[in-house]
Amino acid sequence: MKPIPFLLFLFIVASGCAPAQESEDTPYGLPPALVTDQGESWYSRSNGDNVIVWGRHAEGWTDHELWGMELTEEGWSEAAVLPFSGTYNDRGARFYPGLDAMLFSSDRPLPGETEAGDVNLWIGMHDGVGWTEPDPLTSLNSDGNDFHGSVAGDASVFFSSDREGGKGRSDLYRAELGIEGYDVTHLSDRVNSEYSESDVFADPAMRYLIFSRTDDPAGFGGDDLWISFKDGEDWGEPINLGPEVNSAEYEYGAWISRDGLTLYFTTHRDGDADIRTVQLADLGIQGPEGWLETGME
Repeated sequence: MKPIPFLLFLFIVASGCAPAQESEDTPYGLPPALVTDQGESWYSRSNGDNVIVWGRHAEGWTDHELWGMELTEEGWSEAAVLPFSGTYNDRGARFYPGLDAMLFSSDRPLPGETEAGDVNLWIGMHDGVGWTEPDPLTSLNSDGNDFHGSVAGDASVFFSSDREGGKGRSDLYRAELGIEGYDVTHLSDRVNSEYSESDVFADPAMRYLIFSRTDDPAGFGGDDLWISFKDGEDWGEPINLGPEVNSAEYEYGAWISRDGLTLYFTTHRDGDADIRTVQLADLGIQGPEGWLETGME
């Protein structure tokens, strides 16, 4: 694999996260711009807590865009499409822990191409002033669709892919960063199944994964969110997050607040897509000691 100095730089300079600073609450603890009928999904917040990014899509799950707001001395800016988004299908954005770099999925043309193609993972960077032009994760992307990822505190990228060699329609993978690039491994059968695992959030300390699985008869229907705790070198049997989160429709887009207590997720139970929040402690999940604490010191 080719060296990737930019990503190595991100890994080297990664640092602990600042405490969360929530904005004035509307329903579900979200700014008004995120509580509309315009199909909001995949909430994520920057390391400095001063940038919020989420997705919007048109009716029928088309025309995905990334939107953002920035915290200024006067308060939160107006919501706007990110400067590099709006032309291709961009979705599933999540910030790196400890950095203002953001991983997202897009069908935009790869370098040397001119037309939209399959879905790949890309990185955008907010430098404190504005957004840089995104770069593809070339050494990780495949000939299949690679999408809806999340980055752990050790710079491992967890993501979904329908590349050859999977178990179901799409499976979860882990890419570990080494000197020469990424080493990609298929997660075990405790997590991957004959169904579709199409989205994943990795706890910064890698104590657990929260992922979506489609049409599992043990779930509530559609996409459900499940949690799997680290179990030695493997992952434990997934636990459904229950009716406070899941419905007969689609739930995905998990993101955990930096204090480790609040789950942000996307649900289609009331329309095309809405972002909701719930306290993890209210779900009755029995996890290992300390799993509800912040994952980055």
